Amino acid sequence: MKRFLLVVCMTVAVLVLFACGSGQKEREKWKAPDGTKAAAKDEPPVISDNEAFNRAEEIIKNMTLEEKVAQMFLVELSQLDPPKKASGRRYRLTKKMKEELQGCAVGGVFLTERNVRDQEQTKKLVSDIQSLASGGAMYVAAEEECAGGHSLAGKVKAMRDPGNVPDAGQVSDPDGQVYRNWLDAAGELRRWGFNLNLAPVADIGSETNPGYASRCFGTDADTVSDMLTEAVNGIRDGGLAVTLKYFPGLGSVMGDYEEDILDNQESLMTLRNNNFSVYADGIEAGADCVMMSNTAVSKITVNNKLPAFLSQEIVTDLLREEVGFEGVIMTPPLNSRAVTKSYTVEYVVVEAVKAGCDMIIMPEDLNRGYRALLDAVVSGKIDEKVINTSVRRILQDKIRRQILVINENPDSLN
Repeated sequence: MKRFLLVVCMTVAVLVLFACGSGQKEREKWKAPDGTKAAAKDEPPVISDNEAFNRAEEIIKNMTLEEKVAQMFLVELSQLDPPKKASGRRYRLTKKMKEELQGCAVGGVFLTERNVRDQEQTKKLVSDIQSLASGGAMYVAAEEECAGGHSLAGKVKAMRDPGNVPDAGQVSDPDGQVYRNWLDAAGELRRWGFNLNLAPVADIGSETNPGYASRCFGTDADTVSDMLTEAVNGIRDGGLAVTLKYFPGLGSVMGDYEEDILDNQESLMTLRNNNFSVYADGIEAGADCVMMSNTAVSKITVNNKLPAFLSQEIVTDLLREEVGFEGVIMTPPLNSRAVTKSYTVEYVVVEAVKAGCDMIIMPEDLNRGYRALLDAVVSGKIDEKVINTSVRRILQDKIRRQILVINENPDSLN
């Protein structure tokens, strides 16, 4: 496993090497950084981070406030024109969907099995969606966890199922099966037109929540970190942007987090010694995005019922500053019952951005959420510089991953 080390003196290095030589693998305890960031995987990108940053900054200078705010939303396509039946399909853009996307140039769309039938149909749908992207190319996202009910390939007959990830608790991956499974899954999604995977789960599983543990790579930090690194590498090599979820962790939470705002009662020390190191390894491997959890962490926040994605202490102070993540921070899906029955869409959108989130995922009502965020900026509740920084992170990632292709003229977007 690639360990996240901040400051290592020669004496400690010798001791670590000696321990490795003896065959005993000990996990480094998380240390709060001394100005050191968790860096992305060191490999030569087609477009450098600096070049992507500069190009994103140039684009932002020519965007209206309305365009910038819209770029911060990723919506579920079917929500733009819900079918009469909950199980209804939307395999092509309806007139209402086109009007919604033309009226609000969102940063991305999420497709489910209700939008995906076969490769030809899906590629046509994606092409039609991207043709409406007046603010630049969109993220076209899927949720593919390579197993269970959160696998798009497992729900679409025409899509090649990459197979399951190893059982939770597997301590090694000697034949590289984890990497190959995620590589195959990403490659398949890429061929169908997707460019972003809202996966993998980066949490540590627990016996207290066996249903959720089945979605995790293991029940100890070392196993999860090793498997997560392979998964991130596989997804990236397959051509997709990667999302780690759900920071700071759901593994020990009992109950259905999609139905209620639950409480993660782990201490900050426990999270630092386990979860933070795992997320840092996923970031080091090259993760583009981190999705926040919708559970409270009562031993960290002043308001012990406040979900993590609404807490500046967790989003900004811990993930952004302490763990050092510089990419796109996402809310959890805001159309979950846990969120919608507890907060209005206007409140969660504005407060999530104030907490430090860059991208609003699947709000219950796009127009209401968009208008609330726009009004918050116009009224001065949120500084426009905050919006600019979030949009720059989103555009920078799209440019770096070549989702957004820029010609010689930086104002020309494809």
